[in-house]
Amino acid sequence: MPQPRVRDLGLARAEIAVLGLVLALTTLGNSFVLWVLLRRRKHNAPMHVFMVNLCVADLVVALFQVLPQLIWDITERFQGPDLLCRSIKYLQIVGMFASSYMIVAMTVDRHHAICCPLQAYRGGAVSRWNTPVMVAWGLALVLSIPQVFIFSRSEVAPGEFECWGHFAEPWGLKAYVTWMTVAVFLLPALIITICQIRIFREIHNNIYLKSERMLPAGSPRCSLDYVPPHPPSTPPPSITKAMSKTVRMTLVIVLVYTICWSPFFIVQLWAAWDPNPPDQGVAFTILMLLASLNSCTNPWIYTAFSSSVSRELQNLLHCWSRTGRRGSLPDDSTTTHTSTTKDSLY
Repeated sequence: MPQPRVRDLGLARAEIAVLGLVLALTTLGNSFVLWVLLRRRKHNAPMHVFMVNLCVADLVVALFQVLPQLIWDITERFQGPDLLCRSIKYLQIVGMFASSYMIVAMTVDRHHAICCPLQAYRGGAVSRWNTPVMVAWGLALVLSIPQVFIFSRSEVAPGEFECWGHFAEPWGLKAYVTWMTVAVFLLPALIITICQIRIFREIHNNIYLKSERMLPAGSPRCSLDYVPPHPPSTPPPSITKAMSKTVRMTLVIVLVYTICWSPFFIVQLWAAWDPNPPDQGVAFTILMLLASLNSCTNPWIYTAFSSSVSRELQNLLHCWSRTGRRGSLPDDSTTTHTSTTKDSLY
């Protein structure tokens, strides 16, 4: 039976403070963006559907991963029955899978729209529950089921209990950590990398061919007297400005996700496979907190790239700053029609 680690009170207080801040920022940020997108549901762009579900996935992470960890740190021991232990461990991994796979779904959707535009637009109107979103949630719910059988409420001392994992074989922990790293991080990262490379190659080829078509017939390409035309100030028709904007937004989300989660998985693999790993108390805690920060960033990245959402935030802050009379956000009939196609997300 594993022995509980001696509690570092100073580190525990710091972890509680940081987790409380992460929980507040994650809940407020994702709730706000989710509220704005649901208010604009009649005018949903394709990326809005993905961001709605990404916000829901990040809220699952906040409520079932960050919040339980915060309570766990405050009480020092797991407080609750076995069913609660198994449910929390299941929902913790559901949030991780859903957040990761929703980013994959966003990237695949952008790849489909840019590299296969005829097929992408043949489907007609945008479906609120489209296939990539349903697949992402389905995989998250199914692949998290082993958590229910691995973790349980265990007595670590007379009258003291923890919610710990148990493995029938000595290699069980290695297999579990390796599987989680591959399924949650490495495989999604591979799919995203392939899609992003194809997207950037398609955009480059599109702009290059556009420039080629602008050359006058018979123009000397290498003559010293030839002055090439200025590059187009806007993307060519087949790659719109809004589509390029969503590609940049998706890339930023992917980079932040990689920065936050890669150290966490590296340390987990190190601890599982190294027979004599060094003491990782402080390092593991710091990297765990860094991974939790990813749930805070997605709504603010989307707000930075979406003029409609940022406008709603400005209106909300303006209403809160009013004194002497009750303020409210402008009605959808006025706010939703102020954004143009070129400055809102595709």
